[in-house]
Amino acid sequence: MMKINISFLLFLFSSCNIFVKNNDLKQIVDDLNKKCPKMIDSETKFEGIEFIEPNKIIYKFTLINLSVLNVDTNQFKLALWPGILSTVKISSEMKKLRDNQTNIDYLYLDKYKRHIYTFKIVPENYH
Repeated sequence: MMKINISFLLFLFSSCNIFVKNNDLKQIVDDLNKKCPKMIDSETKFEGIEFIEPNKIIYKFTLINLSVLNVDTNQFKLALWPGILSTVKISSEMKKLRDNQTNIDYLYLDKYKRHIYTFKIVPENYH
């Protein structure tokens, strides 16, 4: 299936380690979004992050060579979920988000901007 670019995720998460208050979170999301969109590997474009009150962030990705019509969403979830959840659970860069009980979504779109899958991580998943 597809590999997630772990080094990019660590970079992305490291930018999260100072998220303490909503205003801080909004500012960091705004600053990071100024660098988007950004290709993170030959298949995946990081479109940006969205902040939703009171305590949720959504990471948005586009798989530029893939059509949702050719994706087995169950296999997609099985391939990516363990790596995403593991990173959120153990990464020191994610500690502030965990401490603040942040809900985190990873939204994946196909090359036509059609929804493939959204991974939803809630505090119960990482505590």
